[in-house]
Amino acid sequence: MYKKYCSDLASQSAGSSGKSNTQEKMSDLEDLWKKLQGESKSLLKKHLTEKVYNETKGRKTKLGGTLADCIRSGALNLNSGVGLYACDPEAYETFKELFDPVICDYHKVDKVAHPKCDFGPQDNLGFDPLDPTGEFIVSTRVRVGRSHDGYPFPPVSTDEQRKDMEEKTKAALDKLEGELKGKYYSLETMTPEENQQLIDDHFMFKNDDKMLGDAGGYNGWPKARGIFFNEKKTFLVWINEEDHLRFISMQKGGDVGEVYRRLVSAIKSLEKNLKFAYSDRHGYLTFCPTNLGTTLRASVHIKVPKLAKNEEVLKKICEDNKLQPRGIHGEHTESVGGVYDISNKRRLGLTEFQAMQEMYNGIKQIIEADIIITWMSLEELWNKLKNATDCKSLLKKHLTPEIYEQLKDKKTKFGGTLLHCIQSGCKNLDSGCGIYASDPEAYDVFKEVLFPVIQDYHKVSEVKHPQPDFGDLNNLGFGDLDPSGEYIVSTRVRVGRSHASFGFPPVCNAEQRKEMEKISVDALNTLGGELKGKYYSLETMTPEENQQLIDDHFMFKNDDRFLQDAGGYNDWPIGRGIFFNDNKTFLCWVNEEDHLRLISMQKGGDLAAVYKRLITAIKEMEKKLTFAHHNQLGYLTFCPTNLGTTCRASVHIKIPKLSAEPDFKAFCEKLNLQPRGIHGEHTESVGGVYDISNKRRLGLSEIEAIQEMRRGVEEIIKREKELQGK
Repeated sequence: MYKKYCSDLASQSAGSSGKSNTQEKMSDLEDLWKKLQGESKSLLKKHLTEKVYNETKGRKTKLGGTLADCIRSGALNLNSGVGLYACDPEAYETFKELFDPVICDYHKVDKVAHPKCDFGPQDNLGFDPLDPTGEFIVSTRVRVGRSHDGYPFPPVSTDEQRKDMEEKTKAALDKLEGELKGKYYSLETMTPEENQQLIDDHFMFKNDDKMLGDAGGYNGWPKARGIFFNEKKTFLVWINEEDHLRFISMQKGGDVGEVYRRLVSAIKSLEKNLKFAYSDRHGYLTFCPTNLGTTLRASVHIKVPKLAKNEEVLKKICEDNKLQPRGIHGEHTESVGGVYDISNKRRLGLTEFQAMQEMYNGIKQIIEADIIITWMSLEELWNKLKNATDCKSLLKKHLTPEIYEQLKDKKTKFGGTLLHCIQSGCKNLDSGCGIYASDPEAYDVFKEVLFPVIQDYHKVSEVKHPQPDFGDLNNLGFGDLDPSGEYIVSTRVRVGRSHASFGFPPVCNAEQRKEMEKISVDALNTLGGELKGKYYSLETMTPEENQQLIDDHFMFKNDDRFLQDAGGYNDWPIGRGIFFNDNKTFLCWVNEEDHLRLISMQKGGDLAAVYKRLITAIKEMEKKLTFAHHNQLGYLTFCPTNLGTTCRASVHIKIPKLSAEPDFKAFCEKLNLQPRGIHGEHTESVGGVYDISNKRRLGLSEIEAIQEMRRGVEEIIKREKELQGK
């Protein structure tokens, strides 16, 4: 029975090239060209203009490939998406007037260009297991295609050439050692039992794709075709399937690093004995132009039951991260039981390591979204908030049924909705404020709820704010608040800033975050003098750099549930990073909570030096960037508690006597200061050291806020001295 199976497959081909009867009938280029004039939306139809056709129709590659060999499938299948295959590696240059625009169109690039191969630091990839518990990722798979240099692709390959490639590949595979060592199974000679086992293991490739068949992909089937795999069935090679070679590394679970390292190890071993077709412009060359470049497809089968109920959200996360979601049985299939096959989309114009990072970061975000986000409609969120009896947030207080009805269908020009603004406060009923702005325009579109919240939080009788006034930096009227160094450990002043033309985290996508990162870093890199420094991206920093930033207390995290549910960590860590100067006295967080956080700091109590440094940086940045500002609200931030001056000026100060007084907090309140532990809000003091900062941000200028903080700190030191009997 198995011999009949092979015989039937072989009967699809004839002669040494084995072209099918259909191909023979349509082999004439003129017939194919005429056929292509029918209704088709393929990239071939779009870019094979009459001019290009006339320029290329008489050309032939050194290996005998013609334009007819390249366009046959697309002409015979007018429903093709691409419709173009390369007859051999040289075709990409011989017929470049056709291939270049098709490649640019498909890969969404401006020109055909590709970097040198770079697999990344194999001993320091930064790919921690994505799903240690095994709750989400069923399996991980990374594959690449390779073509033998000097050999044609299927349309013009002979049985002899395919056999030669098979023998060379087998010889190279026989030299693999360790976990890669395995056995080769030829489609021509394998037993029915072996064939069935490969089908059961989902290792077997087929000859049932009409478009690939009409491209010549199955010529001579099943001659010189086969499958190699190692003992653990975690490394696999397809020989003469669509491409000359497909290398595949795979295993159960989500250890992307282990799967990728195994593949790279195999590639490097095989490169010692085989030469692969490569182009400086195209990267590694493949039969189908959709696969060239890195040729890399990294994928996981992943269970995301919550996201499966809202596929539009899943698709948006994938789109933002340049990932492709599809059913586990291949393209154009549906998810089964909330399980998807999700892979990287981009293959051209980036390195192998960059492609893996893109996939890894995207899958990480998908898992985080499914864990943390409980998908609720605006109505569900509203009902949860409305019916809550133990919620004391400002959102609950001011979002009345009348205002909800008034705002529920409104949308900003950035796409922001009421849902974006209230989702965190509805999911976290223990919120204090509970509302965020989706974007700068939200403060006007949803002012009926935001303005009362702002007025309530900032303790102002009306919502108004003066124009920015940083004061006379040459005549501030204050300097070091603690010249003796007895009380103040350190001083810090920070502000938040938002780009005027971008939305806040809930409505931003990964591409916009990258764009903001670029323009921010470009501006930061123009800083000179003591502000001159270096930017460290969270996506690309080394583990050593990451640890140093943690040790310096510079690193920001993604562990706040209120901010998480507001969308503050969407696309993490894409587009995020830290800039600091050589002295580590000026720091800028990019795309943390706000678009920018500018921070000036140093040991001791020289408030004037810290403040001047910050204002100098702000003024320099304002020359390059436009910040979101509102006549009534001042500088706009994601959270309405920070807008206005956005300025928080603080000291870490040793006040063991005063802090032990029962009226300590009331004493600070009278001075419009906020005391808290040195590790942030709701933390305790350590050794009588407190973080003391200004409370007011709205309704006063920057210099007024600093002066208020300065006077308050002076009063605190004075009172501490009195209690110490000095």
